[in-house]
Amino acid sequence: MAKSKLSRRDFLKGVGVTGVASAFALSGAPVAFAEEGAAAAESGASNPYSKALGEDATLLPMRKAECPGPCGPVAFEDRTIADNEIVATEDTEVLIVGAGIGGIMASLKAADAGAKVLMIEKMTEGRSAWESFGATQATFQKEQGIEIDDAQLIDEILRASDWRADPEVVTSYVKHSGKVADFWQTMFDKTGTGWQIYKFDQAPNYNGFPVIDSYVNFRMPEGISKTWLFGLYVCEDLLKAGSMYPNWEVRYETPAVQLVKDGDRVVGVIAKTKDGYIRINASKGVLLATGGYDANPEMMQAWVRPEDYEYSSWWNPSWGTTGDGHMMGLSVGAEMDSLPQPVMNFSNATPDTFVEKRVYFPGAMNWGIMVTEEGKRFTNENNPRQYAGNAMNLQIRRGHTCFFVFDEAMIASSLEKGGEAAAKQLERDEAKGYLFRASSIAEVAKQAGIDGAALEAAINEYNQLFADGVERDPEYYRYTGNNKAFTGGTYYALVTTNVVLATVGGLAINGNAQVLNTSGKPIEGLYATGNASGSFYSGNYPRHIPGTSVGRAATFGYVAADHMVNGGRA
Repeated sequence: MAKSKLSRRDFLKGVGVTGVASAFALSGAPVAFAEEGAAAAESGASNPYSKALGEDATLLPMRKAECPGPCGPVAFEDRTIADNEIVATEDTEVLIVGAGIGGIMASLKAADAGAKVLMIEKMTEGRSAWESFGATQATFQKEQGIEIDDAQLIDEILRASDWRADPEVVTSYVKHSGKVADFWQTMFDKTGTGWQIYKFDQAPNYNGFPVIDSYVNFRMPEGISKTWLFGLYVCEDLLKAGSMYPNWEVRYETPAVQLVKDGDRVVGVIAKTKDGYIRINASKGVLLATGGYDANPEMMQAWVRPEDYEYSSWWNPSWGTTGDGHMMGLSVGAEMDSLPQPVMNFSNATPDTFVEKRVYFPGAMNWGIMVTEEGKRFTNENNPRQYAGNAMNLQIRRGHTCFFVFDEAMIASSLEKGGEAAAKQLERDEAKGYLFRASSIAEVAKQAGIDGAALEAAINEYNQLFADGVERDPEYYRYTGNNKAFTGGTYYALVTTNVVLATVGGLAINGNAQVLNTSGKPIEGLYATGNASGSFYSGNYPRHIPGTSVGRAATFGYVAADHMVNGGRA
């Protein structure tokens, strides 16, 4: 990783960041920025996050583009908070900033080890929109005879990053993930609610990427929810486990605004409450579990390739991910992943949001083809979602509109399972002008504005692969054995874009989840996990590797707490 000398205490002076990231009001509206932030934006002042790496950082010119994502409440403050502004001081041992899965897992591990734990969260709850995680060598996997080659998993994560990921960090994730899965189940057992982790069956993969059997899912107790996004309910049960420890506490609407140092060691944070600023001292350490910055458009513009967000819709159920942990870390001299940083982007979206999974996916969006308004295919549609998404972004950047085209047989099972609700979703997308349907290729092409002759030729060529028994599409290497030919009836064309789910670049860490400074040395007392941490991805989030996003968040939360409390000897 190339080293950049990052900012000192005055690294953002003169660029208006105080206005961008100052007061966070806890009463009334959820976002409160100081007046000068808006004034700076209106006057065309430089993006503050572009200068966050200090005066001696190199310039990385990127095309300026509008960021269509949400603008969440920024908590970080780059200013000196006077002693007379502090209304209270308190002490804990382990302080966790952020109550998503990484923070929750850290809090449970620290509490279980006997430490006094305080977890603070700036929103009303932590982000929890996920459904699975990745682990290897967990007890349940061994009991079921699931064989996973750790070396292959490590190699594939490194390969996906073009070997820019830190092998110490990747290895630490893989080697600790099974222990974390076991601990996870122990916490479920503690509540007695009935949650279980179990093997997620993966279909064979025919697009050249390996299938690694480390995907872990959750068996939900009856009557909780029918959603496929289990994270919310998993977190609720883990928080219940936390409440069973007398040495564990969580507080919401309590944003950390800056770190506190004593010499070279981070010793706590200044946080903001409805009564004013408080200083929280943490004798064993501070963990940044604040997530990414996908809800901070200025930071996205400064640190991410424009094509990774410019043409995308957003799927962000929690607007708290504004890069607070990144900025707090940089302010105390932390190293960060090189720019531009990677995002988690999926190809299956409409211009509004993530597609309705129970309607379009997996059937229609697995078996259909992607074309532009010229009626031409442009990629292997069965590639992992982020790679198909990148191919789509290139077409959109060239001025094209992209469509998923499928027929009634391809969507039949989804409509049967989803019933009336699925049919209404089609009607809603049709009313928005995203979905077109007709009884012929020519008619659906006409409605959607696609070249009808070219689309008919593309579908005929695609169908001919099945008629001729061709195993691999000679143009795009798509495998026919797990796909379907078009059989007619109703044809559909769905306007499709990328969707941004999260940013996945952050502060450099080591295998203990300690944040590193620009010389590669740990900043004592400071840890990071999840999307506030880095050293793991480059370019893209590799969707073909099972569950590394939630997996690394939970794992490094556990690892950080273990290192704080036990020196990593547990």
